[in-house]
Amino acid sequence: MPDAIVAATASTHALGLLTLDQRTHNNSHRLPTMNTSAAAPSLRKTQSHGRIGEAAVTAKCWMNGVPAHNTNGLRANFAGSDLIVDTHNPRTKLLVQVKTGFSPTKEGIYLTQASGEDDLTKDKFHADFVVFVNMNRRIGQSHNHRGTLDFSHFTYYVVPADAANKLFRNAVQREYAKPLIKTPDKQRSLGNLAVNVETQTMVEYKDAWQLLRGEPLGGA
Repeated sequence: MPDAIVAATASTHALGLLTLDQRTHNNSHRLPTMNTSAAAPSLRKTQSHGRIGEAAVTAKCWMNGVPAHNTNGLRANFAGSDLIVDTHNPRTKLLVQVKTGFSPTKEGIYLTQASGEDDLTKDKFHADFVVFVNMNRRIGQSHNHRGTLDFSHFTYYVVPADAANKLFRNAVQREYAKPLIKTPDKQRSLGNLAVNVETQTMVEYKDAWQLLRGEPLGGA
């Protein structure tokens, strides 16, 4: 072996560096790596869509100059809210609920599910604002949690709680009053009923992030 190569090999050992042969030999003794695809939990859309909506709204808030923070599941401590928004007054916070889903029709906007006859008269939302996140129905149904669902598939409606409760209650009352086709003599059940409204009733609230900054509708 030429003296230069011998010297280089010796200096490699002296510095504690591994030659290619040594690295190959050492790697052969490593434990087999875990199959990450097998370790990933299966996700249910009934859960993931809500989390995705909350994360998307949090990001959109910051993009629109609204400092928002996720309650991290501690909804019971914040009137069932998903986000806390900072205001100019450090002692005052806004509470925001996020509702995510898709309407069965192109001209509809999904609000949330009804839970029973209490929704006919009582308030559904108890935060300061509700952000309704409507996703593209086709993608919402077909995606498999592999990145095909993204920001371009969401539409946001930022609604004050009083207006949100009125919209929801009116929609529930309309659905409740509709006779059942097969059994018109029976009363419609409101349990787990998906409540939707016409798009025209929500136009003014589309992307109305300025409301969370304390600005009126139509503000820049």
